Amino acid sequence: MMYQTYLLVIVYMLLGAGLLLVDEYGGHYLLLIRLRNAVGSGLWIQLVLILIGLLLVGLKIFFPVPPGPVLLGDLVPVFCTLVVVMYHVTQMVKGNQHGAFGRSRRKGTAEERPPTDEDMLGKTGSLIELHKRNLGFLILGASVLHFMFPGAVLL
Repeated sequence: MMYQTYLLVIVYMLLGAGLLLVDEYGGHYLLLIRLRNAVGSGLWIQLVLILIGLLLVGLKIFFPVPPGPVLLGDLVPVFCTLVVVMYHVTQMVKGNQHGAFGRSRRKGTAEERPPTDEDMLGKTGSLIELHKRNLGFLILGASVLHFMFPGAVLL
């Protein structure tokens, strides 16, 4: 079970890194553009990716690759997977606000409504969008190192 989770986390992180790097390198690698279009085509695909990411985080925390201790053994891959999950959540919320999933949601002015969780996700999404290239390379590097050294503690 641990090694299947190990491989799934690496694939999930590579997918996330590709999605984060598509704006920078999509002109050179058309596969990245096709990947972004496939993931962004519907609400269900993004929802499934979020749920799979959360499941992988839970499995990776409680069942790390030996000799890693539980909760700290695979800290970097868990963090990178959480960043990819947060990216998918912000993309889903942003797509829903712009009417990409069937209906457009109108927002009132700041005086009419209190701050909501969507505002926090919007700020997080803008922070991810600002550092998209750096996060993509960080996640790509973490996935390659985790693939090369599966038993390294805290890697």
